[in-house]
This record gives sequence, C-alpha cells and structure tokens, in this order.
Amino acid sequence: MSPNIKHLSRILLIVFLAYTLSWGLLFSLQFIVGVEPPLVLVELTSMLPTLKDGDMLLLQGLDNSDMIDIDEIIVFYDPGSIKPQRIVHRIINVQIIDGKVHFITKGDNNPIADHLPVPLRNVVGVVLGKVPIFLAEYIKFIDSFGVKMSMLGILFLLFILKGSDFLKKESLIQENMVSP
Repeated sequence: MSPNIKHLSRILLIVFLAYTLSWGLLFSLQFIVGVEPPLVLVELTSMLPTLKDGDMLLLQGLDNSDMIDIDEIIVFYDPGSIKPQRIVHRIINVQIIDGKVHFITKGDNNPIADHLPVPLRNVVGVVLGKVPIFLAEYIKFIDSFGVKMSMLGILFLLFILKGSDFLKKESLIQENMVSP
C-alpha cells in the first residue's frame, strides 16, 4: 500500500472512529438519564422566552410522579392527539383523576393552560436543561442523513483499502512459500 493510501486510510479510520464514539456516547446517555430519547428539540414557540424553536433539551427519566414538581418543564405525548406528538410545556398544577396523577400544563408563551390534563404515563421526561449550542449543532450534524451515508461510504472505502492490502500480503506470503 502506498504511503498516500496508508495516510488516507488512517484519516478515514480516525473520522469513522470519532463518529462511532460520538454515537456510543449518545447511546449510553439514554441509560444514564433513564429515558429514550435523552435529547429532544423544541419545535415551536410556545415556550418563549424560556425556550426557543430549535433548542435541544436534555431529559431525565422518571419512576413516579413524586419526581415532578409544579413549575418544572416536562416533555410529554399529547393526550388529545391520535398521532404521537411530543410537547414541551411547564407544569402549572397537579390533579388526581380516577385515583391517578395528571398534570395541567401550559406553554410559557400561551395565554391559557393546555386543553387536556396529561396522565403520568404520557410523560417522556423532565427537562434537566438546554444542551449548549455548539454541542447541539454537532449532534444535529452527526444525525443528518448525509453524514450517516458518508460514514457508510467511509466504512466501505476502508474495507476496500484494507481488503486489497490484506489480499496483497496473502499473495506475497503464498509466493514466498512456493519459491525455492
């Protein structure tokens, strides 16, 4: 293998390993905080000025309703939606309905509370905080389709480069074994 190809394959391997390590860290994060997905994007402006459209949030999973207090921000599946839709809103009150805990929620930018109480089973997690913008942008970048396809291409290229190198070494070994 020529020195240029060897150098290129090392660079590609480092890029691929960095990408894989990043995904490994994100994957292990869901076990650390106890919720999947551990990161969510704010998609609307109902939480202005606290949260902006595009902010990335880190969530904490929960075992029971005792972990959630009034005024905390939660991510939950809309109880009134047929299609699962995650919402990020603040808890403004707690109600017991049929012996079960339900949360009354409201977006900071909304004039009134949400139309339906949120049962505990719909809560994805409690917001721990915003992910710093540089880290959020990096996570969005590595999660993009183009980058994922590029990583598959790099992996394929590494197999070709290393495979051809392996085949050359095998043929040299066989030649040396046959030679007197």
